Amino acid sequence: MSEVEGREETETEETEEPQDSRPAEEPQDDSRPKVTMPQAREIGRSEFTPHALGTKTRTAPRKGTRKAAKRRQIVYSVAGAVVVLALIGAGIWWETRPAPSVKFKGAFGKAPSVSVPKAKPAAKQSVKELIHGSGPKIGSNDFVVAHLLAYQWAAKHQKSPQPLLDTFKQNKPAAGTANQLTGLPALDKEIVGRTPGTRLELTLPYKAVGDQVAQALKLGAGDDLVLSVDVLKAYGKTASVQGTQQKVDAKLPQVTPGAPGQAPTIKIPSGSAPKKLQVQTLIEGNGKAVAKGQTLIGQYDGVLWRTGKEFDSSYKHGAPAGFPIGVGQVIPGWDKALVGKKIGSRVLVVVPPKEGYGPTGSPQAGIKGTDTLVFVVDILDAI
Repeated sequence: MSEVEGREETETEETEEPQDSRPAEEPQDDSRPKVTMPQAREIGRSEFTPHALGTKTRTAPRKGTRKAAKRRQIVYSVAGAVVVLALIGAGIWWETRPAPSVKFKGAFGKAPSVSVPKAKPAAKQSVKELIHGSGPKIGSNDFVVAHLLAYQWAAKHQKSPQPLLDTFKQNKPAAGTANQLTGLPALDKEIVGRTPGTRLELTLPYKAVGDQVAQALKLGAGDDLVLSVDVLKAYGKTASVQGTQQKVDAKLPQVTPGAPGQAPTIKIPSGSAPKKLQVQTLIEGNGKAVAKGQTLIGQYDGVLWRTGKEFDSSYKHGAPAGFPIGVGQVIPGWDKALVGKKIGSRVLVVVPPKEGYGPTGSPQAGIKGTDTLVFVVDILDAI
């Protein structure tokens, strides 16, 4: 007999009441069900569910289940974080996505291909430097040569938009002082500070273009003007031709070159001024000959034969100048003397009154109708 069984028998014997001689009472009716509670030793492990009575039997967890659950929890957490980050990233991209813009593509100095989006024109002005050039930065007074290509970005999409301005087509680049090259302040100010060899892409809303230019270009109130600008060349105040200067006829003014950026010294000889136009090449350039109708870019200094006093000079203005040559846009003496000269040349020109300002002269410059003019011209370029 086991120890447990012995203990149970002992307890049973102690609780039995002594027999009584009184007659037995009739048993009372007890309607409660008779339930026999099992002994602890009779309860199987799978049946013992004290905190979940009536639930289905659960088997013991298998080996490694907790580790697998933990791994699943980590995977789900990481996946959730990735999804959240992706949603945040998508939101940020949507808010900061690049605005549609006109695209110019192609080699510098050649007409680029153009793609105008179907989207509504941009509301903001933008400037992009597509190609960066080299060399010194362009000053506001420097003389600049640039190719321009301009399109209309219309509020109503155009299948085949045509250029409003194209200097590539006839190889006639724009030329002028940097801060006044095109007459569009929003564009001209972007050229200042750049370097030759630079290509800019600009989007100018109607407001930035201005009523006068916009109407001339037939831009609508909701349209943009988009431009590609190739800055070909720039000439600053120190620009000059290089080479050994030849001797001058003794009867003509003598020329002493100045330092870079400074006018030459012109000494007027004694005696009367010549009656005919005099042209002498002081430095022979090795460039192409200047052609009629081109824009001559040069440094110049002009003095009166009568007094030797300077009346005009590009050096005084702080930068070279450009003039249409051979088409009556300058005094006749310049048209006759400079057409056919090679780029890179320095030329002495003595202009009698009839080849200059004529009998009326130029009072604002102090030139009389009888004055002979003396010029020294450095031909820097012709376009």
